[in-house]
Amino acid sequence: MNEKLNLMQKLNEAAKSIGAVHKDGKNSFQNYEFQSEGSIKAAVEQAIQGVGIRIIPNYQVINQYDKESKRGGSNHFVDVMGTFLITDGAETETGSMPGSGQDSGEKAMAKACTSAQKYFYKQLFNITDKEEDPDTTDSNATVGEPLINNEQRDQLDRLFESLAGVTNKNKEFVAKAYLKKVGSIDKLTHSSANTLIEMVTNKLNSYVDKEEQSA
Repeated sequence: MNEKLNLMQKLNEAAKSIGAVHKDGKNSFQNYEFQSEGSIKAAVEQAIQGVGIRIIPNYQVINQYDKESKRGGSNHFVDVMGTFLITDGAETETGSMPGSGQDSGEKAMAKACTSAQKYFYKQLFNITDKEEDPDTTDSNATVGEPLINNEQRDQLDRLFESLAGVTNKNKEFVAKAYLKKVGSIDKLTHSSANTLIEMVTNKLNSYVDKEEQSA
């Protein structure tokens, strides 16, 4: 049956089979739960194997720097642009997603790549946990439209950080420019947050393309 489907149809079948991926990780410092990288990858791997798809990642470093920590140590930051080749052996499609990582050592690079892959999978297959977010109650929000969740907020924060790095601007300046219509990131709806994520990702891609052309 799978042989009769084209690549986009196979992706659609894979997305249907994934379903909800529940939050199995917890950020104790900021006190919120999240879907771990391991659970996302496991769900996607099972789904794409079932329809005969492989997703091959490639990462380009777009920014890296060190910052002194409050305790006098040093934190290393890495921003990458992940490019993902999706193929069934006959057809191919390509997608991209930025990622950022922070660590005191060489793990920052691995974390950046992991972040890009995780969020690419989440966007490609529209992976949700189907749990009501506690931040979705707002009298000013559109009726029935949930507000931005923690994972979207984290992703936008990393995107603003990456865009600030390639444009040599302050992250707060970049964020303010993109959020001027709503005034605050907390006022974004779930759908408008996804739209903004795509917009900033496309902007980052354009800068990466320019750098490659001028190299």
